[in-house]
Amino acid sequence: MSSSVYGAFAHAYMTQVSAAVGWMLERQGAAATALMRKTVAEGSSVRGFGNGGSSAIVRSILAQLRAGHAGLDVNEAMVSLAAMAYTAQRTGYRMVFSGVLADEIDSVGLVLVASVSGRSENIVETVGLCHRHGVPVLAAVGGRGDQLGPVDGMVWPTGATDQQVSEDAMLTALTLTAAASAEPEHLSLSDHWERYLHALAALDTRRLGQWIEAATRAVTDAIRHRNAIYVLCPDGGPLALAGEHFAHNLHWDAPLGVENIQPPVIISEPSLADMSAIYNDHPDPAHGVRYQLHSASVGDVVFLLAYDSHGRTNRHAIDVALRAGAQVFLLHRDGPDFHAAGRRSQRLPALDDFGLPCLVQSIAHMVCRTTRAALAAGSATAGPSPLDLMAQDLAPRRELSAPTPEVALEGRP
Repeated sequence: MSSSVYGAFAHAYMTQVSAAVGWMLERQGAAATALMRKTVAEGSSVRGFGNGGSSAIVRSILAQLRAGHAGLDVNEAMVSLAAMAYTAQRTGYRMVFSGVLADEIDSVGLVLVASVSGRSENIVETVGLCHRHGVPVLAAVGGRGDQLGPVDGMVWPTGATDQQVSEDAMLTALTLTAAASAEPEHLSLSDHWERYLHALAALDTRRLGQWIEAATRAVTDAIRHRNAIYVLCPDGGPLALAGEHFAHNLHWDAPLGVENIQPPVIISEPSLADMSAIYNDHPDPAHGVRYQLHSASVGDVVFLLAYDSHGRTNRHAIDVALRAGAQVFLLHRDGPDFHAAGRRSQRLPALDDFGLPCLVQSIAHMVCRTTRAALAAGSATAGPSPLDLMAQDLAPRRELSAPTPEVALEGRP
């Protein structure tokens, strides 16, 4: 597969995402903005829930709302991993979100949910709880949006059935809407959309195609040879949530449906226990990423997501990874490009700190599609056309939100 194919695919993919976002904003963008502004003006609490990649999307919007409105009460952490596993084992995953929300439902002013299928049982249960208590819901869903049933508030469909395009449209539309609701600027939603489109027009999809081509070769080889793939964002913030989504995609989605491929070895951001210990015991913020990358070796792949490539911690990460013989793939907005052997960088348009992760998430999805196609073809050098790559949708490869059959645990009836 030539770099021109990758570039054409990147252009086609971003065109489809932009079309979905434009469709969402034209139909219901004003209503979504008004709902967010009303909630903020009343000083109400905002809660949000999502599964899989949608969990990172929801947390990014909650963080953006909190950043734009000092003192706004949001559940930025959503549900902790430990609490989620504990509850799911005892009462079932269907009740994980609604169980958390039930204790405070009468004091919540808006519940934000994201679900591509719109049929996830724990999301449906949460929306039902809100309906019974008259709590407004802003529900971003894939397809036509008629899956959820009665909703107080609004259902905001993407109009797309493609899972990854829907996720990108959700994140982008919600990010632009949250920006339009921010104080004190109050730029119109159309102004924010025009700014985003202007930034996308500056994206060199030909050069991005070359970056994706090299990344596809490296990731495919790493998966086949059991090398580690690192996804790191030392800058933190919403870009780190896009990194979490990226790592999730590489681990679960890139090999999905490909026979005889084991799940890849993915190393991503440190846990809260790791990070808090690093800052507590070692005041140098570069120490954490250096420590992680000391385990890298020849053949490993490092994706580094950065606001500024010249930032001290990012420079340390690049140096450590290169000394280990790993291949470095840098996505960044500010700072210099790197053209040395073993590293490839892609400068991204001048989007703000929350707009940038929207584009990074799309690029992550593209890499997952090209990787899955290359793994299925047995080679990263020959394979599908841009049209074929656009058809590499995840939705047909999994039973979205299908009921899970009851399976008895070993040693139990």
